[in-house]
Amino acid sequence: MKVQARITLPTDVRREIDRLRLAWDPEHATDNPAHVTVAYQDEAPDPAVLAERVRLAASKVGRFRLMVGPAERFPAPALGAFLRVVDPTGGVAVIRDEVLAPPFTRRARFGLHITLLHPDKGERLVSAWPAFVMLPSAGSFEVTEIEMVGPNNAVLSAFPLVETERC
Repeated sequence: MKVQARITLPTDVRREIDRLRLAWDPEHATDNPAHVTVAYQDEAPDPAVLAERVRLAASKVGRFRLMVGPAERFPAPALGAFLRVVDPTGGVAVIRDEVLAPPFTRRARFGLHITLLHPDKGERLVSAWPAFVMLPSAGSFEVTEIEMVGPNNAVLSAFPLVETERC
């Protein structure tokens, strides 16, 4: 069973992103809001262990911010588009360290991103690209929870991150 850990963007941040994703890649975007995948099913193939590790990591990690960059194309030969995500405080890295300890295995290539157009729909990239590059900056957002999603991207559970005191 495909189970992943992800960070879903807040509604106000993802509104325009989701509008474009639904217009250009409805096959992947329908019922699948804009998100950043934290752990993929091929990295963590045991859903029960993944869920327990995400729960433990979330109970130790404070809320943090992620920054969303402009549209970029996937490296050749893939055709597709994404928004690069920057993790300035290393929050996702800490969670991945906790969650993907052995026996899980990290992907050789991993980069935080939000997919706009999945590479298997790459034939649409030439037409979609002008809309993607005009996408207003989403800026940054606070990560408050990590979700576990299963088949058809159904949310199986959500684990809140520790609230930290604000100065």
